[in-house]
Amino acid sequence: MSGIELGNSAAIGTRYDADIRSMVDIAPYPALIHYNGTIKYANNLAKSLLKEEGTELSGQNLFDYIYLDDIQVVLDAAQRYNNSDDSNILHVRVVDTAGTVLNVQGKSVSIQYAGQLCRYIHVYNFDRVEQALEQVQEKEEVLGKILEILPDSVLVTDRTHRKILYSNKSLVRNLGYETSDFADEYTFIESRIHPADLPGIIAFQRKLLETVGDGIFRSIEYRIQDKAGNWRWMMSRSISTTGVKLGSGNINYSIVQDITASKEKEQELLHYQTFQQKVNHTSPVLISIFDLEKMSSVYQSKDMVEWFRYTPDTFPARSFDVIHPDYQQDAMDSIRRAAQLADGQVQTTVYPAVQGDGLIKFLLTRTAVFHRNDRGHATQVLMVHSDITDLKEIESRLDRSEETRKAILHTIPDMVIITNMEGEIFDFYPNELLRDVLRSVNFIGKNIAQLLTPENTKAVLDAVAGVLRDNRLHTIDMAHKGGETTYYMELRISPFIDDKVVIVARDIAEQKEQQDKIDHYNKELFAKNQELERYITSNSELEKFAYIASHDLREPLRSLTGFAQLLQKRNEGKLTRESEEFIENIINGAHRMNTLVSGLLEYSRITSAGKPFANVQIPDLIRKVKSDLKISLEENKAEVILFDLPNLYCDELQMRQLFQNLISNAIKFRSEVSPIIKISAELEERHWLFRVEDNGIGLDPRYKEQVFQIFTRLHSQDKYQGSGIGLSVCKKIIERHGGRIWLESTPGRGTTIFFTVAV
Repeated sequence: MSGIELGNSAAIGTRYDADIRSMVDIAPYPALIHYNGTIKYANNLAKSLLKEEGTELSGQNLFDYIYLDDIQVVLDAAQRYNNSDDSNILHVRVVDTAGTVLNVQGKSVSIQYAGQLCRYIHVYNFDRVEQALEQVQEKEEVLGKILEILPDSVLVTDRTHRKILYSNKSLVRNLGYETSDFADEYTFIESRIHPADLPGIIAFQRKLLETVGDGIFRSIEYRIQDKAGNWRWMMSRSISTTGVKLGSGNINYSIVQDITASKEKEQELLHYQTFQQKVNHTSPVLISIFDLEKMSSVYQSKDMVEWFRYTPDTFPARSFDVIHPDYQQDAMDSIRRAAQLADGQVQTTVYPAVQGDGLIKFLLTRTAVFHRNDRGHATQVLMVHSDITDLKEIESRLDRSEETRKAILHTIPDMVIITNMEGEIFDFYPNELLRDVLRSVNFIGKNIAQLLTPENTKAVLDAVAGVLRDNRLHTIDMAHKGGETTYYMELRISPFIDDKVVIVARDIAEQKEQQDKIDHYNKELFAKNQELERYITSNSELEKFAYIASHDLREPLRSLTGFAQLLQKRNEGKLTRESEEFIENIINGAHRMNTLVSGLLEYSRITSAGKPFANVQIPDLIRKVKSDLKISLEENKAEVILFDLPNLYCDELQMRQLFQNLISNAIKFRSEVSPIIKISAELEERHWLFRVEDNGIGLDPRYKEQVFQIFTRLHSQDKYQGSGIGLSVCKKIIERHGGRIWLESTPGRGTTIFFTVAV
């Protein structure tokens, strides 16, 4: 099929589009039409394969459902075939609605649809086909094993060619023969039938031939000689067909049962008195013969009045009426159904009977045809009644116990598996975490190797072997990856029965996460402790140095400034312009030096001179900062916008200094537009994250770390005055409050300062 050509007219095109949709709908496989990867139409099988039932595929991108590693293969095929009439077959993997990767074969052809040259695709799901084949093969194997172990003989014979097409060998085995005793089983069996029964066999086979294909099983009883020379009674139920693959001609399907024991009992039943004596003395059961025409018992092996604990005056007029009223109609119907039983068939029922003392007696009744009339219709049935009241009570208790056990196992948050040393799963209960995922999955009969990685399988089986060897509980931890999720589980493995163990798997992902956090925090705390020790030592030395240096430097600076100013005053009008500039530079340099020394002293006192922490309302604190900077804000027409800000446990003076430095910097490094400064905060896991955002000149990202270093300046003193210590002081304050500070900036678009404060 190279393509389906449609007419060009709109009317014909519309009719053909409808025909094509019908063709897609009735396709026995998932089928769809796409144009350049966009799905135009899909049948329900395709929808159920790729999406949830009831949802649409039309308009979706076909490549969204292709397994990632196979997308290029599909794209290459699309490039080759999308604009041609050629058909192609492509083996790819798709991902269904449950996230399962399926191996499929897509067969596509070009097709005109909706006025476009599209591709029509049939999808064959190989995974499901293989599963079905495996199930069929498994059922065939089970059926074969069942046939081989059946005590009844199963025969398929070709009467035309007088040969056995199939035999499970039960007949010859039951007669004591071996396969080495005969060359042809058909002739061997026929030669051992009792001569007196041969005419009946011939007539029976003639009847089968006359009624070929009517679908009715027919029965015959005959005698056959076993290896010990004894005659055993057999009952054969047969049906005859023609035109089957097993052979040509008349094919008989037969089930042969050894009814020797039944025949012997039947002979005993002819002697009612003897039979009654034997049964009454040896059996606790009640045996009755029920007449189907009279609908009443004609024989009971026991005194029913006594057996049901009645008195002669209170026993019901009909023995049938001892059945509980709610079940009498059902019991009557079961007796009528028993009349349809074939010879050798047994019907089993359980009904409650009301005893004379008002208690309930549960009767298990096995019913078989006892007598037939000349036309072969059953007239009497033999009924054997057993009192299973105690058994029903035990069964009820077991049911309640089993229900309780299942309820407990389904309720606990753990996953329970019963397995053996080979890893075979005998029972399985998913835990709360996996219950929704595994509700419809049956792991019973599988092996844990099908569920776990080889490494985890070995770990579990080694632990199981240790449990069975030591006869005590073993515990192991295991990480299992399922899809995109890794499950951390603790497996507690305990001895069970018959060389089996119980595995209780508990989800410890949360404990694992908490332990990882604890380990991380311990490592972090250890590192911070070491850093703190180094910091305390170096900071203490720095503070001493800064304090001494600032005091020792400020006195000479004051002297230098004083003498320069005195020199300037005394020689006013006498010095050259160059000399006056020199003196002015000396004075300005001394002032800048004094500013740097003051900043150094301020920087060194952040830790040593800090105030105790207290609860501070940050919005109120920033309003005070705005009051301090009122003139600067008004001169620059700057606007400070506050978002939701928290209360902090902090050093109020230092936090005020922090915001004053940051707002001042935003004003100082403004652009041509009026400054807008936005201050916000959000709560993260263990700290508050603050943002101070401006619309200033920004800075080169290369310097975003350097600006926090002490005395760092990126601009000349003539353009922007300052000591270069403001952001260093901010960094020092934030570190004292257990946080960190950084910035993000784009030249010409402003700067955002981020800092954290521990909760």
